[in-house]
Amino acid sequence: MKQSIVIPAFIIILALISIKNLQAQDSKKYLPNKPGSTKIESNLWQYSGFEKTLYEKNLAKLTNDFIDENKVLASPKGFDLLVWYFGMYDDNYKKRDCNYGIRSEIRFDFELFLIENGKENKWTVEPPHFTVYINNTESGHGGNYCNYEGYKVQVDDPALEAPIENAVAGLCDLFVVFPLEEEFAPGVRLYGDGNLVVFNPERPPFWIPVTVKEVMELKMAYFNIRPDDQQFVYPYLKNAFDKMTPEELHAPAFNGGDAVFNVTAEKDGLQIMRFNKDYWDHSLPNTTVQFMTLYYRFTDDAEMQESVENNGHANYPALTKNAIKMGGLVRLIVGK
Repeated sequence: MKQSIVIPAFIIILALISIKNLQAQDSKKYLPNKPGSTKIESNLWQYSGFEKTLYEKNLAKLTNDFIDENKVLASPKGFDLLVWYFGMYDDNYKKRDCNYGIRSEIRFDFELFLIENGKENKWTVEPPHFTVYINNTESGHGGNYCNYEGYKVQVDDPALEAPIENAVAGLCDLFVVFPLEEEFAPGVRLYGDGNLVVFNPERPPFWIPVTVKEVMELKMAYFNIRPDDQQFVYPYLKNAFDKMTPEELHAPAFNGGDAVFNVTAEKDGLQIMRFNKDYWDHSLPNTTVQFMTLYYRFTDDAEMQESVENNGHANYPALTKNAIKMGGLVRLIVGK
């Protein structure tokens, strides 16, 4: 007796999707040898007047120097390079004294040339890209401690607005830092998880450690404002604080330990630090580029080839990062 073979519906659907994707790839051909051009666009709507003009001038100088030093960007081939400037304004960020320089991001879009369905076209919607962050103290490291609720208009007593916002601002100054992996040159460091930091090595350290005591006091200040927190959370924190030895309290703070206050003197987690307000050179206008970060990871030849085979085109952001002259990056910081 013959048995019929039943093919599950989901397998048929996956097969049809795979066939459709292959057909789409066959109808699309990239043009890696076609020469391209470079264009810069500014979307710094958060700023205006002379401040905006001066800031755009500084960003343009940095951009042009960065492009000129990189063989992939200096002579675009296979893509048009579109560079975007985006502002990152927010009142709470600006009020904190560790945030002197105006922050922004520079996005490098690789608009790949291609032939699609027999017509020459260009990839303009969400093309491959990478981003460089300028003067942003909330980048280049691990998570920030900014996950605390601020003042809630519909719920909180108006009299508590200032204390709550001040307490949140203090906690937002804190973040965890990945270990240093490599120092490419004075002023150019690679930290864990691909955090590349470019800074002026002649200035004071840009990150400074905090103690367990400092972190606990900031958390207790936050949880000693709202009535419910005062009743349930603050006593728990205060009790834990009172039981800590002087050695524990004055030790460098690390992420970990008790799930409620999440700070310990044990070096099992990432170290907690804050941005050093004294790093900034206040003799320079706040439109000056003094600090820069980006995600960086070297991509080997095997990965590059795999990208071509899987996507039909080179991984241009990775090629660009591989071509970065690390020793030259610090020159992008004004005054170097």
